[in-house]
Amino acid sequence: MNNFIAALHGDQHERIPVWFMRQAGRYMSEYQEIRKNYNIRQMCMDPAITEKITYLPVNVLKVDAAIIFADIILPLEAMGYSIDFNANGPVIQNGYRNNRDMHGIHEFDSNALQYRTMDAIRLFKQKHPETPIIGFSGGIITVLSYLLAGTSDNNLIYTKKIMINDSAFTGIKNMIKNMIITYLKMQISAGVDAVQIFDSWLGSLSPYMFEKYLKKDIMEIVGEIKGKIPLIYFSTGNSGMIEQFNDIKPDVISLDWRTSISHAGKILRPEIGIQGNLDPYVAQYSKESAIAETKSILKQTAGINNYVFNLGHGVLPETSPSTLKEIVETVHEHNFH
Repeated sequence: MNNFIAALHGDQHERIPVWFMRQAGRYMSEYQEIRKNYNIRQMCMDPAITEKITYLPVNVLKVDAAIIFADIILPLEAMGYSIDFNANGPVIQNGYRNNRDMHGIHEFDSNALQYRTMDAIRLFKQKHPETPIIGFSGGIITVLSYLLAGTSDNNLIYTKKIMINDSAFTGIKNMIKNMIITYLKMQISAGVDAVQIFDSWLGSLSPYMFEKYLKKDIMEIVGEIKGKIPLIYFSTGNSGMIEQFNDIKPDVISLDWRTSISHAGKILRPEIGIQGNLDPYVAQYSKESAIAETKSILKQTAGINNYVFNLGHGVLPETSPSTLKEIVETVHEHNFH
């Protein structure tokens, strides 16, 4: 069995697997060459381009898994949302802030999805059957924050206002929950080997707000997917919520760099694996520091058979590929038996 898949299941494997969030992106010259000729929509509408970008880091960095190239916001177009991309990220023109009566917004319609992500997954599996591929979706609060505010909502400032004061919040939340479940199941049917939920802004909620407004919904999503293929749940700033993930029961929880692996290991049930968690800024700024921190993280993983190495968030644009290559080599050379 592949080392990555074995680790997700907690089975015996030969070496610690490693992949990087946002591993196919702007830091790669090969990606930049493709990007000169296509925008994000065009790249995600062409399965051949999507497949090529998805495989780039496997070929260049020798990571143990690929993750399908896509964007967490794109499925919202199949719900009636109008999305533009600018230098600061996606802008949703008819998001809730500017469209309080939700005119034109509806439940996720898989037939209206323009992006040929599923075809790209099938093509990848056909061309690279030996390489595991990860599917993904945005998490509830992260996706909600974009469609409520219409753009990136740092610290969930506007999202919390709606969450607390607006009765429409629950209905919108349920629509997004249903979209996430359907979208993940579509990727599973297309052949992905694992899925990850990216709930990057979850840590901007207090543990109280998390439990009151989101925990049961996340448990429902995990319950719909778990048992089909391994599910990884990622969020940043989640150190105050780790214990609650014992109830949510993802196969693996992915930690940001603010929490030590050893600390999380003491809190989580042993059947819940751990992924992470090198600071991406360290990886961007200094190869020597990145390797030193990588070795420190690996020492904390002793006795954890369901562990996957990763960054604590996505690869940053100024990161050197040579640094990532050396991180991969360091992880693979580590004797964890």
